[in-house]
Formats: sequence, structure tokens, C-alpha cells
Amino acid sequence: MAFPAFARFFGSNFLPPNFTGIISNFSTIVDTLFIAIFSTFISAILAVVLGILMSMMNPFASLRMITCFIVSFFRNIPLLVWVTLLVYVFGIGHMVGVVALVFASLGFLARSYAESINEIATTRLEAIRSGGASWLQIIFHGLMPEFLPAWINWTLFSFEMNIRFSAVLGWVGAGGLGFLIQMNMELRSFSRAFGLIVVLVIVVLVTETVVNILRKKIYPLPTILGMTVLFIVSAYMLDLNLSRFISRLANAPNVIRLFFAFNFSVLPDVLRQLLISITLGICGLVIGFVLSITLAFLGANNTAPFKPLSWLIKGAVAIIRAIPSIVLILMVVASLGLGHIAGIAGLMFSTLGYLTKAFISTIEEQDYAIIESMRATGASWIQIVIHGLLPSVWNAFVSWLSIRLEANIADSISIGIVGAGGIGMLVDRFNRENNFPNLSTTIVVIFLAMLLLEFCTRKVTNK
Repeated sequence: MAFPAFARFFGSNFLPPNFTGIISNFSTIVDTLFIAIFSTFISAILAVVLGILMSMMNPFASLRMITCFIVSFFRNIPLLVWVTLLVYVFGIGHMVGVVALVFASLGFLARSYAESINEIATTRLEAIRSGGASWLQIIFHGLMPEFLPAWINWTLFSFEMNIRFSAVLGWVGAGGLGFLIQMNMELRSFSRAFGLIVVLVIVVLVTETVVNILRKKIYPLPTILGMTVLFIVSAYMLDLNLSRFISRLANAPNVIRLFFAFNFSVLPDVLRQLLISITLGICGLVIGFVLSITLAFLGANNTAPFKPLSWLIKGAVAIIRAIPSIVLILMVVASLGLGHIAGIAGLMFSTLGYLTKAFISTIEEQDYAIIESMRATGASWIQIVIHGLLPSVWNAFVSWLSIRLEANIADSISIGIVGAGGIGMLVDRFNRENNFPNLSTTIVVIFLAMLLLEFCTRKVTNK
């Protein structure tokens, strides 16, 4: 019943999109890009240091463990929770959005860099080590030239994600397109909100196309120079007011002290709401997974019954992926009202976009000769899929499913902050009440739950 209700509401309220005033809001659209560029560059520089410290290049095991814990902390706090905390230090505005994106990107990039550095350290640095080079010489003359293409590749990928994330930041006063979308949603001007969402989709798809072109053929020096110029331009255009940032940063220790008070009597309620969030994430994941498998086999080039269907599915998936999860969920909430059903539906859509693309890529990597030989024996499309391809792609599907589970649980926490229930609802409530002991306890529970989930998914994907 939920899907027909959403379809009716969407058709009568969101369509057609209203693009009135888009030109006058062009500066806001540009701000979204600049926030993503500035944040990505800062996090990419900091993540190199953390990546080296948590890799095998660091000879001190205790320091590696401490760095891994710090990186896990950054990785396992959802973006909207970071923003909720950082508002206490920086207030509303671009700065809180920039710092939140840096924190959200830092964990992902540091872990990705560390994996690339470990691969280089075990395969390509033996010669320079055996020559008696010092640790710094190995880093600057051995590691960095080899690591540079991986650094550019992961940084561009992070930038692509940050374009989507930067739109989310508007929900907490960080400006950009997200703020305009939120404002129009609250005013129930849905067609205007959808016009802005269409603009966001275009920005994301163009960015993704440009990034994919750059990643196919990496020219390190021109790319780094271009990234540096964009960073300088974005810093100038955002007018982040460095002196205000430093003065706000000086207040951080006072704010941090507030968060070191805990109230463990709230744990039963927190754990109950955490279970609700996990349930929402898993329900959205399972429904999205089932639909994604079907769409992936219908949309992959080597299994699509006919090409136009493949193009249609890939186009629809690209559009769904371009819309941030929180925006999808708020569109569903507007249609179905607050509650768990809206949360599950929103998570299902975001899961569908992510997994369908991943599954299509996996299917298209399979040996085409298997499909041709089965067709030659008279096998039907269903038989080719079930008996020919599914056994060979199933392990990869499970790995993608495990990876997506982390994102879904993080999203299920975030959607609680915007009214879909679960532990995010407690974060929002304790934040509005300035109840720091309860808020701190809730955030610690979120961190530990996400850390355990990361450990479990890594075991599954690395088995």
C-alpha cells in the first residue's frame, strides 16, 4: 500500500518540477560545489598522514592501533550526528558544513589510503629498503611517487560522494542546495523542492561523469595543480572567515567537556531505539536487495533481454543514486507521513540505486562465453541467470550486500533525526533539550554499534 500512496502523492504534488527562481539561486548551487571541493582537499591532506600512521609503514604497533581507533571513530559517526555536535562549536553556516564533511571523509579516505599504502609497501619498496634508505627517504622517494595515482583516484571518488553529502548539510543550517530543498519541503512547496532536486541530480551526474573521465587516465601533476587551484578558489568564494574559525575552535575544549558527562540510566531506551534503527536498515536492505538482483540481470549488457530496457534501468538507477538518501527519505516522509514505513521505503530506494549499479558491474565482468554456450544449448533467459551466472556472482553480491549494510544502518540513524524514528530521534531530542549526558551516551552507543558492524562486515568481505 505504501508504494501506490507514494506514487499518487508524488505525481500530484512533486510533478511537474518548478524551476522558478533557479537562476537567482545559482550562487547557492555553486556554494554546494565549493563546500565539497574545500572539504575534500583538506580531508585528503590530513588522511595521508593518518593513512601512513595506520599502515605497515609505521614501525610502532601501538601508534598504529591508536591511529586505527581514531580513524574508526571518524568513520563510524554518521554525518548528521557530526553536524549536530559541531553546531555547538561553530554555530550554523558554511564552516560547520566544511568541518563535518572533513570529519566524515577523513575516516573513509584514511582507511582507503592505508590499504593502498600497504599494497605498495609489500610489493614495491623492497629495493629502496635494501639500499639502506631512511624511513623519511622511503616515504618521500619510494612511497609517494607510487602512491600518487591511488591518492588522486580515492580523492576524486571522495569528492563525488561529498557532492551528495554537501546537499544533506542544509538540513542543519550549513547552506547550499540542501537548505533550499529543506525550506521548500517544510513550506510544502513540493514542486519547487523537486525542481531543486532535479538541479542537484544534474550537478551530481555531471560531477560523476567528469570524475570518471579523470580517473580513466590520470595525469598526476596537472590533476594536482587543478585540484589546488579549485581549493584556493573555493576557499576564497566561501569566505570562511579564518579568524572566526580560530575563535570558535578555542571554545571547543569547553564544548568537549560537556560531552564527557554520561547518563547510563538512559541506556535501555537508547538500546531499544538502536534496535529499531537496525531493523529499519535491514528491512530497507532486504527489499532493495531483492529488487536490485532482478533489475541488475535485466539491466546488464550481457543479460538484458533487449538494449532499450538496459538503458532505461541504468538511467533510472543513475538518477536514484544521484539523490542523497536523506532527500529520498524526506520525499517519502512528505508522502506517507512520519514513521517507520516511510523510513524503510526511503532506505529501500537508496539501497536499490547503490546495489543495482554494483550488481550490474559485477554481472558485466563475467565471461560472455558462458552465456553464449548456454544459449547455444537452448537454455532460457531464466536458466542462464539461475544456473549460469548466479553461482559465479553470488559471493560478490554478498560482499556488496555486507558493505551496503553499514551505509544502511548509518542512514537509518540519520533518518531518525528527520522524523523516521529509531536512535536518531533520540539524538535530535537530546540535542534540542541540550541534554549533554544523554546525548553523549547515545553517541557512544552509536559509535560502538557501528564499530562492531564494521568489524563484522570486514570479516565477511575478507573471508
